[in-house]
Order: sequence, then C-alpha cells, then structure tokens
Amino acid sequence: MQFKNKLFAALAVVLAITACKEEKNTQAQNAIPEVQAVKVKMEDIPLSFEFAARAQGSKETEVRARVGGILLKRNYVEGSAVNAGDVLFEIDPEPYKVKLAQAKAKLAQEQAQLKAAETQWQRIEKLFKERIVSEKSRDEARANLDSLKASMALAEAEVQAAQLNLDYTTVTAPISGITSMETQSEGSLIDTTSDKSLLTHITQLDPIYVIFSASDNDAFKLGSMVESGKIVTSNGTRRNDVIAKLKLGDEKYYNQDGKIDFINPTIDEKTGTIKLRAVFPNPERKIMPGQFGRIVLEGLIRKDAIVLPQEAVMQGAQSPYVYRLNAQNQVEAVNVTTGFAVPQGWIIDSGLNQGDTVLVSGLMKVRPGMQVKPEYINENSVDNN
Repeated sequence: MQFKNKLFAALAVVLAITACKEEKNTQAQNAIPEVQAVKVKMEDIPLSFEFAARAQGSKETEVRARVGGILLKRNYVEGSAVNAGDVLFEIDPEPYKVKLAQAKAKLAQEQAQLKAAETQWQRIEKLFKERIVSEKSRDEARANLDSLKASMALAEAEVQAAQLNLDYTTVTAPISGITSMETQSEGSLIDTTSDKSLLTHITQLDPIYVIFSASDNDAFKLGSMVESGKIVTSNGTRRNDVIAKLKLGDEKYYNQDGKIDFINPTIDEKTGTIKLRAVFPNPERKIMPGQFGRIVLEGLIRKDAIVLPQEAVMQGAQSPYVYRLNAQNQVEAVNVTTGFAVPQGWIIDSGLNQGDTVLVSGLMKVRPGMQVKPEYINENSVDNN
C-alpha cells in the first residue's frame, strides 16, 4: 500500500511538470505577435498628378483706336462672338477724307512740276552737248529735277499716310473671339493716348489655355526619370504624350482632353515653382477665362515600381524606413527612398528588392530584432486595367 501511494505521488509530479512545460510553450507561442505583411513585387504603375489651375484666353487683345475723332457707331453686340476683320467701330471719317484730298492735290501739283522739270532737263542737256548753254545751267537744271523727284516721293508718302488714317477710322477685329463691354460710347471724342484709345477687349476662347504650377523638385525629378527610362508614356515612348484632364468646380471632368504645350524655362524664385500651360478645345465655351479648376495629368507609367501602403512607411530621424522580415521572421528596420505618391500608397525608389517581406500593419507592437508571425495579404498589388 505504501509503495502504491509513492507511485501515485511520483506520477502526479510528472504530470504537473508536463503541464507546466506545455503552458510555458503555449505562452511563448502566444507572445509572438501576429502581423500582416506583403511580398514585394515590381509592377508598372500608372502615374497621375493633380494641380490647382486657372483658365485664360488663348489670345486676349485690346482693341484701340489708331486715329482720333468722334466715335460714330458700334457695330457689334457686347459679349458676342466676332471674327477677325469684322468692323467693330466707326470713327468720323470726314476730317481724314479732307486730308486725303489735300494730299492728293499736292501730289498732282508735284507731278506737274516734275514733268516740267524733266522736259527742261532734256532741253538743257541737249543744248549743253551742243555747247550752247554753260555747265552751270546744266547743273542747276539737274538739281531742280532731283529736288522735284524728292518732293514727289514726299507727296506720295503723304497720300499713303492720309489714306491709312482714313482706313483707321474703320476699327476692325484683329482676332476672332468674344468681345467685352465697350469702354467708349457712341458720340465720345476718341484720342490716341493710352487712356482714351481703348475701345474694347477681345478674348479667344477656342482653344483656351489653363495655367498651373508644379514644384521645381517634382518637375526635375520627373524629367530625370523620363530621361533614364524609368518613366515612359502609356504607349511606351519617352515623348511628351501626357494627357491633361480638367476638373471643374463641381469636381466633374471636362469632356475633352488637353495637351501640355508650354513649360516656362525659368523658376519663380518666390514660390519655387515652374509654370506650365495646357491647351484645351473649347468650342462650346464651357470654360471661361478666370475660371478655377484642377488639372490632372495622366498618361505616364512608372516602370518596375515597388508600391507599399502609406501606413507601411514610417518617418525616421534620417529618412523614411520600413519593417522587413528576414528568413527567420525577425523584424529589421530598412531605410528607403520614397518616390511619387499613388492611390495605392508610396512608390519606393530604393531600399527594397523584389521578394522582400514588408510589414504593413501591427507596426506599433513590434521592434527590430523581434520574431513575428506574418499573415500575408495582397495590399501592394496594382490593377493596371
């Protein structure tokens, strides 16, 4: 009986020790944090850039009077469309008709005198060859002829000037576009000084320009990546085939695409930005000068890019970093270089390789050197369709 009791006691001790070990193993397993991770892979990522923008007319012209006088008539409706060459205003032409008539009369007088001088010169030259008149008489006749030729040229120029001023009394549209309100009403005395000569404005709305600015860092970075082949257009080339889309105030896209047609060669020193211009068709005049919107640039592809969710990238004292797992599922802190932001997160320009395992959640409960239990998800996959 005594032996049996001892046997039971020994068995109880063994069971207790076994249970304790199992509990410690379970606690150790429970102490390994579970985290979500992704396997890094390289993919072609569509890029999109958005900027604040403002529209302006592709041509904006001041219509000014080039001669003074009484404004007799306005021949257009304010705010209407006009074509280049249309008559917009009529200035009293009568004073200029008189000046043209005077210039023509003077020209006729000079023509008659010149004709008489030519006849005189021919006679004197013949007599001089026959030694009937002196060399002085010949020289005087020649000088008189040359003087009258110059007077004739001056009279012709005065006729042209008088005709030009008469033509300027009819003010025509220099470009096609939309007119503004008149600045001088009919019956006003028009002058050629800057404050009295302005009659109206014309703005060309089709096509229309949309002006926006990009930071010089982004612009230079984008340019260098295009040059290196890391960024290409959607058709696989490095040409400027960027598509410009315009979002208006209601956040709806304008129904026609535009193109970048100008990049300012200088940087604004005050803002550190480069001004760019997109041109859009505007046949229905849906976009008006001064209208604000958002320019969205599309059509660029980042080749062989690594994308991580934004929550996977943390900011360190020196640079951004991520938590990567080694072969033993131990956490490592790896410094990375972030590129452009995309809807899926951050593009990682350097610091990671294809096949690396990166933590994307549970980051606050882990530290470098810890062992974790990863649950793999597909957060960094990108739909290119």
